[in-house]
Amino acid sequence: MKKVLLNLAVLLLVNLLGFNVMAEETKVSFTLDEIVVTASKYEEKLSEAPVSIEVIDEEEIKQKNAKNTADLLRDIAGIDVNDYGGVVGSKNISIRGSSSKQVLILIDGVKMNNHQNGVFDLGQVSIEQIERIEVVRGAASALYGANAVGGVVNIITKSGSQEPETITNVGYGSFGSQTYDLIHRGKDERLGYNVSFSKRESDGHRENSELAQENIFTKFNYDLNNYSDLLLSLQYIDSDKGSPGSEVYPSSTAYQDDETMNLNVQWDRKTEDNDSKLAFYYNDQERIYENPDYNSYSKHQVDKIGVDFNQTLYYDYNKISYGGELVRENVESTDIKDGEQDSLNKALFIQDEWAITNPLKIIVSGRYDDHEGYEAEFSPRLGTVYTINSKLNLHASLGEAYRAPTFDELYGSYPGSSWSWYGNPDLDPETSKNYEVGMKYLDKRTKVELNLFKRDVEEMINGNYFDEDKGYSTAVNIDSAEISGIEVILVKYLTKKISTDLNYTYLDARDKKTDKRLASRDYHNLNLGLNYNTEEISGSLNGRLIAGRAEELPSYFVVDAKLNKKIKDSIEVSLEFNNLLDREYEVVNAYPMPERNYMLKISTKF
Repeated sequence: MKKVLLNLAVLLLVNLLGFNVMAEETKVSFTLDEIVVTASKYEEKLSEAPVSIEVIDEEEIKQKNAKNTADLLRDIAGIDVNDYGGVVGSKNISIRGSSSKQVLILIDGVKMNNHQNGVFDLGQVSIEQIERIEVVRGAASALYGANAVGGVVNIITKSGSQEPETITNVGYGSFGSQTYDLIHRGKDERLGYNVSFSKRESDGHRENSELAQENIFTKFNYDLNNYSDLLLSLQYIDSDKGSPGSEVYPSSTAYQDDETMNLNVQWDRKTEDNDSKLAFYYNDQERIYENPDYNSYSKHQVDKIGVDFNQTLYYDYNKISYGGELVRENVESTDIKDGEQDSLNKALFIQDEWAITNPLKIIVSGRYDDHEGYEAEFSPRLGTVYTINSKLNLHASLGEAYRAPTFDELYGSYPGSSWSWYGNPDLDPETSKNYEVGMKYLDKRTKVELNLFKRDVEEMINGNYFDEDKGYSTAVNIDSAEISGIEVILVKYLTKKISTDLNYTYLDARDKKTDKRLASRDYHNLNLGLNYNTEEISGSLNGRLIAGRAEELPSYFVVDAKLNKKIKDSIEVSLEFNNLLDREYEVVNAYPMPERNYMLKISTKF
């Protein structure tokens, strides 16, 4: 542990001192003028957002040691990845101490959370088709409704390129892991296209942890005229994998088959004084689980169809955005009462951004959701941004948010001889009050961000409450929690080729009634990185320290490394090392993470 602390101290000193060697040659610079869309549902400068936002662009994605989207988010401040180990273990995230069910996942603005269990497995999404990711830290129910208590992750996929190009990726690594990608994209007059096929195979690092996954992705953009365009995307994912279970309850024969299909049609229109967007989407997820050892079988199919509209009006001193959403959800499951349940949600929202003076803006927003399964919810938010100068701004916000009960929590049915569990159709949504203040400083070589946050959660759902009168376990609204913390983010370019980054999150999450810490919420999360980037060679070295863990789990420090080398203009080789120090550790209790492993990839473009 002393060696770990010494290494951390050295890296921290490098970050703080900055080593301004060759600073005059630095060409890369940060800017508050970077455009983001997720925080307000329309394009705005990063400096105008009333909440903390992290953006991962295509260049950063290339540098990161990532096999899936969860890996891309792992070293972001305020985020914890709940990783159940290896390629087959599900991967979902927590933001600022939220549960995974309280984080809303979007792909191109479309909600992806599975409404049977409330989460989305980020291990399914291939990184090859991601153009950028925008992470909103903090409650966003005022615009997005349910399940945005902790924040929002919007995965924005790649469109067609101006020049036609074909890309191939072939990779081989530890545990018999193999990856194959074939991508073709381009643009023909008004029509842009992106078509790809990806395949993943692995024997896994544990017994019964094999994976075979195929991913087909297509995206077409058609320019209707100078002001509007039409988007059509279709994605199909098929994953066959073993299900090894935990070390406490291992399973040597259980397996799982997941199929996901997403259809997204969007119409966008942008003029000087208003923007309009209309989206139609359909999502179908099917899961089959079988465990011959226990004669267990279950099948679940969740489908969702929705229409989403929003419009933004631009005036001299304010922007007004409004819209609505209509979503029908249906679940057919062997573990649901009567085998099938459905629901309808209708929603309206409005937001007004008002420039009171040149440096000061006030943002007021609210959303009303009317759901068949529980009482209607109104989610307001008030935010403010004060721009001191082109390098520094301050922001603050307060608002309310909620998390909807899942179909399992409402209608689940698990009868048994010695133990039974049934859902509770009378559940209310979890609600929260959220507070945040923060500052951002950016100049040509340095980015500094500091955020303080607090969340009070009421009507938390206890999913395993034993009802003595009924004689079975169920879900009830009895818990409450107080979550507070601080985030410190520092990124610095030491030279035009070398940059370092550091972020630290302190989190204190407690049950209000017992004052006990909430499970799976660690006190300290520290990420350190060193990056090197030229036209021919790029690389990264990243360390992650998790300490002060809940449930008395041991702390851990893990280091990953990646090196990219261009052989020719059209050929690139990359070598990735994960868990470089070969640590034995667990992110989730009783689910061991892989030992030291590698992946070698060769990419061609023509």
